[in-house]
Order: sequence, then structure tokens, then C-alpha cells
Amino acid sequence: MAGMNISREARVVPLGELAAVVAGYSPRPDERKRSGKYLLFGGRNIKDGRLVRTAKDSYIDDVPKNSFQRAVAQVGDVIVSTLFDTRKLYIYRSDDPPAVVNSSCAIVRAPEKNDYIISYLRTLEGKKQFLSDATRATRGNFIPHLSIASVAGIQIPLLPLSELQRLGDQHIQLSPTADLIHLRGELKGQLSALSGADEKVLRDVVIYFENRIQKIEAQIADNDLGRKIAHGETSKLEFKSSIRWNLKANRDDPEMGLAILKTIAAFCNTEGGELLIGVSDDRKILGIEHDHFENSDKFLLHLRNLITGKLIPSVIQYVTYEIIHIDAKEICYVVCKPSKEDIWVKPDSTRELFYVRSGPSSAQLQPREATRYIRDHFNA
Repeated sequence: MAGMNISREARVVPLGELAAVVAGYSPRPDERKRSGKYLLFGGRNIKDGRLVRTAKDSYIDDVPKNSFQRAVAQVGDVIVSTLFDTRKLYIYRSDDPPAVVNSSCAIVRAPEKNDYIISYLRTLEGKKQFLSDATRATRGNFIPHLSIASVAGIQIPLLPLSELQRLGDQHIQLSPTADLIHLRGELKGQLSALSGADEKVLRDVVIYFENRIQKIEAQIADNDLGRKIAHGETSKLEFKSSIRWNLKANRDDPEMGLAILKTIAAFCNTEGGELLIGVSDDRKILGIEHDHFENSDKFLLHLRNLITGKLIPSVIQYVTYEIIHIDAKEICYVVCKPSKEDIWVKPDSTRELFYVRSGPSSAQLQPREATRYIRDHFNA
């Protein structure tokens, strides 16, 4: 693909050219309920970028109106508060409760195959600029109110149309390393050559490019892990298919979580290492979806609870974990640093187990062996 020429083509366009802007639904009093199928989502449900429920919330069931159906929240919708003089923004997630956006908000709904606007608004600077422009659009009104037309008219920095999809989060996650390296080179080249653009466009495009380069470099690192997987487990790399679901027995099994804790402790007690959850022993990339958590955040919370509850002393300073994408699947990537003290697995109130790495597996040391190892390894 030919390189981009941002200096000539960069511009700003109204938001309405990039996405649909939909009005929230205004329910009749008799349609509001104390409980129902959908949360009636309003500005008060947005706090610090999170969806919160309040004691004043109302609910609503299905209403046979097009205006109602349009206002049913979809994953990726950008919900913007439109009343009063404080603008709020929230991106609706797959684990959020079913909701209908009420008339105190507008919905920005991106085209299905182009998440440019969502990716832009997820950046701190993009969100900050959007909210600033939205607040400015309400000035002069006797009662501060942001109209649908005003939301649609907010100016968004636009890259050449042919590049929008290529720089979205989804496309980056699915691209092979060679394509990502090429794209990163283009962006870095354009950053050094930007000239002649409007000052606002230049600033916003630079910020967006820097964010996209960071996203690309993170995905390249994730793809590199894919190559490590192909070479199999080592003394510093181990795979686990799941954190709680036993694929062979087809049921939840606490031994799955215990096996992960043994690996983490062994890495910390030896020379450190990397653990990939969602990869089978035979190197197949399974992903974490078969652990049937509601979302990746709940998966990470479960892992955190295991680590903090059953490893002693605390390994927080030695262990990091995150969700990454390999072959379009979500994998949990755990990095363990060598610890400065002996780490034990405490599966219950009566046992404490000590593990070290032995080749591509974790080995339990009996009390006398553990005592000798700890003396030699940690007290040298």
C-alpha cells in the first residue's frame, strides 16, 4: 500500500461524517419501572468513565417504536451526556447491563467495520479534546444543552480515508507482524515529515499517531510471543490451557488454578519466566473464553484473587499480568520476576508447598530439600 501523505491530506471533519449520532429515547411515565429488561441509562450513570447504578435508576421493557430500538445500547456505542454544563462520555461494553439510552444523552455509533472513531475517543487526548469541544458547543444557551446536531458537528481529526480502518484497534490486533512493522515505519516517517497542516490538525494527528505506534508496538510484542509458542515450553516459558475449566473433564476444577499458582511460585523461586494462560501443552492457541468469565476484566480479577490469596508472602512486586491478542484470541500473559524471598503456595489452611523450575516444568521440593534450597538460593 502506498505511504500516507498526511501533510497534504490531514484535515478535520464533522463527527457526523464518521459515525451515526442517535438521540436517546424519551419514555412516557408509565413506561418507567423499578425493574425491567433494560436499565434506562442517563448522565448520572456515568462516573469517572465507568457505568454506575444509582438509587434513582429506572428500568424499561421493550417498546415497539423505532426511536426505542435505535436507543438500545450496542457494544462500542459512545454515550455522551447532553444536559447541563458538564459533559461526560462512556463507551458501552459487552459486560454492561442491557440498557436503553435516555434523552439526556446522545449515542455516537461507529460503522461496523471501521472503529477509527472509537479508537480515537479511547485515547486520553482524543477524549479530552472531544469533551472540550462538546462543552464549548453549549455556551450561550440559557439552559446548557448539547443538541444532536451539535454533537454531529464536533470536528474530529481525520486521516486519509484509506487509512482509517488500518489504524483501528481491531485491525491492528489481527495483522501479522510484517504488516505491523511496515505500518509502524510509515507512521514514524510521517511524524518526522508533518508540515503545512492546520495547527489543531497537526497536534491531534501527532497525538493519535503516537498512540497508534504504541498500540502497534505492543501488538508486535504479542505476535513475537506467538513465535515463542511455536517452539514450545522451556525453563522460562510455560503454557496453561485454562485457569478454572478442566477441558478433559468438562467442568470447573480448582486444580487448574492451583497448577497456575505452582508455576508462578516456581518461576519466582528460580530465575523468573513467562506463563501463557489459554495455550495448550501441544502449543494450540485456545484463548481464555472457555473459562466462561463474563469478560477479560473478570478473568484478571479471578487471577488476582488467586495470587493474593494463595501465594505467601505477597508476589505483587514480582508478578504482572495482562490480556494480549495472539491469532485474534485473548491470552493471559503473566510475567514473573525472580523473587528476593522464598515464595510458597498455600492451597488450604493446612499445607504450604514449595516449587522451583526443573527444565520445562515445576517441581515440588520436600521440606528438607526446600530448606536447603532456600538457604543456598536466598541467603547466599
